[in-house]
Amino acid sequence: MSKTSWDESTDVIVIGSGFAGLAAAIEAAQAGCSVIVLEKRDSYGGNSWISGGALAAVDVVMQSRHGVVDSTRLMFEDMMRAGRTNDPELVRLVCIHSFEVLQWLRQDFGIEFMDRLEQLGGHSVPRCHSVEEIQGRNIINPMLERAASLKVDIRLNTCLEEIYQTSQGTAIAVRASLVSTPDRAESLTIEAKKAIILASGGFSGEAAGKDALRTSLSDSTGETLRIAERAGAALIDMEHLQMLPCASPDEQGRGVAAVFASYAIFPYGFMVNPATGKRFVNEWTDRKTRAEAMMALENFPVGIVDQQGLENVGEMIHEHMDDTVTRRFDSLAALADYHQLPEKALEETLQTYNSYVEKHLDEEFGKPIPAKAKPLNPPFYSVRLWPKAHSTMGGVRINPQAAVLDKAGKVIPRFYAAGEVTGGIHGVCRLGCCAITECLVFGRIAGRQAAIEDDIHEEWDEQISSHQEIKFQAVETLPPG
Repeated sequence: MSKTSWDESTDVIVIGSGFAGLAAAIEAAQAGCSVIVLEKRDSYGGNSWISGGALAAVDVVMQSRHGVVDSTRLMFEDMMRAGRTNDPELVRLVCIHSFEVLQWLRQDFGIEFMDRLEQLGGHSVPRCHSVEEIQGRNIINPMLERAASLKVDIRLNTCLEEIYQTSQGTAIAVRASLVSTPDRAESLTIEAKKAIILASGGFSGEAAGKDALRTSLSDSTGETLRIAERAGAALIDMEHLQMLPCASPDEQGRGVAAVFASYAIFPYGFMVNPATGKRFVNEWTDRKTRAEAMMALENFPVGIVDQQGLENVGEMIHEHMDDTVTRRFDSLAALADYHQLPEKALEETLQTYNSYVEKHLDEEFGKPIPAKAKPLNPPFYSVRLWPKAHSTMGGVRINPQAAVLDKAGKVIPRFYAAGEVTGGIHGVCRLGCCAITECLVFGRIAGRQAAIEDDIHEEWDEQISSHQEIKFQAVETLPPG
């Protein structure tokens, strides 16, 4: 195939239109590159669109105003402790640039975050910033507007089929299919004069299997990993799937349980084994620990919180309630009767837990007790909980410049990746709210790195000279704040 036989040509090709893909596209376009984004679905944003729109970031000024002491080092330690096998170089970048991407959204896109901080399971302190309405689309939409203003060409219904490479392995073009009707698809080839960036998301729907509670998007993006592997990419942590321990068997898709449990039950209430009426895990520990403890039970655990707990969360919690999922009871006896819990054991659990709240010390499971927490009293609210497939921990292996690595640990020239399609950043367990942070950090790195690649002006099938790389603040130590 000669150079002139490509159907189209652009500087940078991005696969995927979620947080990572849009961040990469915007950075590359701002650097003067022409950018084409290929999105397989018929709508923008993928899982990013339906996410909760909350990101973890060390904002020492805001946190100090709320009486919180935090640092990038503490965030790093939290992520490493939860992930167990994370790549420390990649984790450092997420932590160091967390405030930078938060400010990027605030200042460059005008995105508004609530004047409050959340502490999700596994975090040592409150550092999670929630966008208004807790909807990922409130971040995606302003990013789409910016991309449009920069003339980024986003193609819907366009699925990656193959990555073309030189004999030396340099990524130079893609083949994609245009899905015009369910039974007909057209193919086209697009040259990338600078680089290709993979940001296609994960494959939790495929990994979960037919019988698991699954994510609300039914189609998988796992095929892009197979394409990347054919291009020589090394895969890492593919055996690990994160289960979200705040879903409910009483609803489909995202629903209300995830926010209700994360913001109300886990910090201000408790969760019991329906067979015993007893607590069985630290409700605020990392997702992997909670999910495994829940799946070891014979039936769905029940999460319980009271009216005071809801008031601690604020008015926003009422938007995440549904009387078929989050049920209200005037007494503990009524709650026990409805869920068929052993009433006496449940009463003892409540009394014991309330004593921990009064002392602000959980002597049984070591759960951090929030400063605003008070002993639980009627009325009570409950939700049945069960983990569902949430995110895939594995993906292509990258270096701190977001360059895709081969099985020998060498860079595949002009091939980058960011977001859930990558592995190694979160290890075996991702902390809540770290996903968006990571997507934005590495999406921006990938876009900037792609932009500094030299254009391919000579015949593409000749050997390309050395691959240009720069260090993007890949520091060995973390600053204090």
